[in-house]
Amino acid sequence: MKALRSLLAPWFSVMLLACTKGRAVDDVVPPDDPAASSPVARPSEAEILAASDLPAPLAAPLADDPLGVTIHRLSNGMTVYISTMRDQPRIAAWVVVRAGSRMDPADSTGLAHYLEHMLFKGTDELGTTDMEAEAPHVERVHQLYAELPAAQGAKARAAILGEIDAETLAQAQYAIPNEFDRLYGTLGVEGLNAWTDNEETVYLASIPSNRLEQWARVESERFADPVFRLFYPELEAVYEEKNLSLDEPDEQLDERIMRALFPRHPYGTQTTIGSVEHLRTPAYQDMVDYFERWYVPNNMAVVLVGDVDPETALPVLELELARLRPQPLERPQPGELAPLHGRTLVELQAEGEELVVMRWPTAPVGDPDGAALAVMTRLLGDPSFGLLETELVLPQRVTWAGARQSSLVEAGYLSVELGLRPGQRHEDGEAMARKVVERLRSGDFEEADVAAARLQIEVDAARAREASFVRAYRIMEAFTQHRPWPEVVREQQALQEVTKADVVRVAKAFLGDDYVVGYRRQGEMDVPRLDKPKISPVPIDSSRHSAFAEAVERMPVPALQPQWAVEGEHYQRRKVATGELVAVRNPRNELFSVEYRVERGFREEPLLCFALELLELSGAGERSAEQRRRELYALGSQVSVGCSADTSWIEIEGLDRNMEATLALVREWLAAPRFDDEVLQGHLRNTIAVRRDELEEDRSLSSALFELAMLGERSEWRQQPSNATLAKAKAAKLRGLMTSALGHRHRTIYYGPRSADEVEPLLVGKGKVRATGAPWVERYREVSHTTVFFLHDDGAKANVRIVIPQPPLPARERALAELYEQTMDGNSGSVIFQEIREARGLAYTAWLRHDDGRIPRDQSVVLGGMSTQADKTPESVTTFLELLQRPLPADRVAEAKASLDQSYRASRIDPRQLPHWVVYWEDRGDLVDPRRAQWEALQGLEVADVEAFAQRFRDRPLIIAVIGDRERVGLERLAELGPVVELKAEDLFSYGAFPEIEEESGTAEAVASP
Repeated sequence: MKALRSLLAPWFSVMLLACTKGRAVDDVVPPDDPAASSPVARPSEAEILAASDLPAPLAAPLADDPLGVTIHRLSNGMTVYISTMRDQPRIAAWVVVRAGSRMDPADSTGLAHYLEHMLFKGTDELGTTDMEAEAPHVERVHQLYAELPAAQGAKARAAILGEIDAETLAQAQYAIPNEFDRLYGTLGVEGLNAWTDNEETVYLASIPSNRLEQWARVESERFADPVFRLFYPELEAVYEEKNLSLDEPDEQLDERIMRALFPRHPYGTQTTIGSVEHLRTPAYQDMVDYFERWYVPNNMAVVLVGDVDPETALPVLELELARLRPQPLERPQPGELAPLHGRTLVELQAEGEELVVMRWPTAPVGDPDGAALAVMTRLLGDPSFGLLETELVLPQRVTWAGARQSSLVEAGYLSVELGLRPGQRHEDGEAMARKVVERLRSGDFEEADVAAARLQIEVDAARAREASFVRAYRIMEAFTQHRPWPEVVREQQALQEVTKADVVRVAKAFLGDDYVVGYRRQGEMDVPRLDKPKISPVPIDSSRHSAFAEAVERMPVPALQPQWAVEGEHYQRRKVATGELVAVRNPRNELFSVEYRVERGFREEPLLCFALELLELSGAGERSAEQRRRELYALGSQVSVGCSADTSWIEIEGLDRNMEATLALVREWLAAPRFDDEVLQGHLRNTIAVRRDELEEDRSLSSALFELAMLGERSEWRQQPSNATLAKAKAAKLRGLMTSALGHRHRTIYYGPRSADEVEPLLVGKGKVRATGAPWVERYREVSHTTVFFLHDDGAKANVRIVIPQPPLPARERALAELYEQTMDGNSGSVIFQEIREARGLAYTAWLRHDDGRIPRDQSVVLGGMSTQADKTPESVTTFLELLQRPLPADRVAEAKASLDQSYRASRIDPRQLPHWVVYWEDRGDLVDPRRAQWEALQGLEVADVEAFAQRFRDRPLIIAVIGDRERVGLERLAELGPVVELKAEDLFSYGAFPEIEEESGTAEAVASP
């Protein structure tokens, strides 16, 4: 395969220099050096690899490694990790680069992240019809970005951006946008994505096990000869991602805390997405230099987890990926980890929940105290029985609290976070948290508490090993954090050896008086105003294909055959006294889960959810809430309670050997819940506090607006009990709702080592049960003409929802709906993504779904959504609507059909999720796995069938909901689509009046405010 640089004419010298920087054959000594006359010899590849800090190969798994990892080295120094799982014919295939935003130049932040985006744009052979003709336009954009920083004034800057726009259109004559994603889609590759963080950039995919050679060929091409085409519109997509973070108060507070914690280190001084200033004037050349410096095989790894083994994988990887050549590695820019002196306060004003976040510097990854810090963090912040939970949340002194430990290559930190009730002073919240930390430092806890925390860590680790993604993530961390794999394996044993004395020692060492505290206070957040650039839409011809992509598609592979879930073989069903039992055997470990699911929520019984939330704060018989949690925690068990408009559930998880003891405790808890008026009143106060915050939080406002627009008074947010109803609730009524929670007909969903016959006698809910009400049938708002529902909310972005209600969907048309959705928004090569984001840079997120409903009588609906810069709203909405009207491209339909076919062939339902799928199928009226019928129907579908299906959604009145800044979303242009109905936050909820809140003083137990 020819490299891009060999195609460029000699006059592209700037680009040639950029592409070879960091990979030069010889390192030249600076002229002022006395030895300048003698060039320094380039080290041999063996010397380069020896200096690259690569993990030692491991031909066979360690005896005590539950992941069974082997480690291998390709001839060019690229590391390969393999962990075999034969549960489905798929492989989590990741390419990992040991460099992230920590390595960004200080004056060019964000470039590692937008380089990640650009590495989806293709190469000199993938994503282009004529690289030789395209190359001059790619280089001219490169040169124009070099001129942009020196532009004097807005007019000069606009002129350069205009020329960049013109050159981008010139590139588009030859470019095939998102051919990378489209190719992978036809191969059945799923989950195609990437992320950038401090220490790493990771490119991930889930590939069918028969596609390893094709994947390796594409990835080799991606990293050998990338072309940074269509940079301008993609940079705008990164800008949209920045908008999302600017509108998130918690992210903004976190940035301020990290800057105070690491004031002279990249961990604190630069963010992964980058600063607004650097994004406005991106350093294209710095991005090229970054690629040449860090994207070399001796700084990269391949992680394969799934249906794969070294014998078959390594020859393929050597053949394809060894073409990349190793280069000497430079050290990243130094960063100073200045010690903290005393307490540092940072603050942020924002509407919504008020918070206190405290952060102490701890130890970097691999530190000998790492295991003790992990157990200490669990003991402090466990959501079931951590000290913060028992000291602050159970007594309802705060609305929630938690702790987390983060270990980076050069530093670490522990964060304690808590939510305040309205009127509560931040200083008092901080003081309460300090007191809990002091309890940890003084050893005011039991050795048994440490043993229970260790057991919970063990249970969590066993559960995490079930997922290929989690396995791959753990392996990725070992590589990017420069940790030998035997050390990672030993860490699990080290966790089980941590004692109370170890916890006290590290608490005293790290959790002292030197920390940063962040206050999120009530107020209006200052959000930078970002101007919409002029970007001409990039014309997209979906019929184009590169010769490279066609050759990869033609590579012969053995076909995979789909597998369907069969009752009696993969799952069991039983009629039991309380309803139905659905059981699936756990073939992996000794963990079990039991879920009791009742089709009854707050629509049927307004106080049910309020009562079940109170249940979690209640004791059991003679046990207090703390004692009940302690016993469950010591068994390695967890119980969670949930409730929604139409469903309530209790889920119990733990170790099979402790299943009987766990279920007995839950049975006693449900039979005799224990709480007093103080607990009830505290729960009421906290519920009111959460509701008050929902009227100001972007996420809850968006959700409530969209539901009201779609459903009117049937919106879940309009069906909840009012504040006044909650205030009048009596303890006797609530206790009755708790004890009768499983007194209604319900399903029991079991996953574990036992059979259905073994589980049935142990079930908590037994005896005579009452019927639940008729199932809720989804009906959407009827509109005779397109209507826009609008809610004002300050911020850099606007959230948009587009709704097209439809009649109930017959089961025979599910394959049609699935193929339509896949064509419009199945992957990054689909219609919505390419036209909204790739061609125009209008939104970071844009999507379309066809929702069939939960039961056969539900209406179906086409749902579209976007998150876009506020002043792009009219253009984003009109573009989306235009896409709905266009005829479907025949080649896109064909690609979508191929992608769905491969997905059916290469996917297996995870055993842990299978009982939930069985319940879902039953609700839809399917007594056998319906996927077989859908797959068979898919084979016979033609473009005309999908086009006729799409025609149903065209020229129909729409429901459009928009939440954003009134001054920037272009209401007058939106009104051209239909009448605008302006709403207020209080219109969206059924809460009614809020009680007056008196400012709370510090509690008697709190230490003095700092």
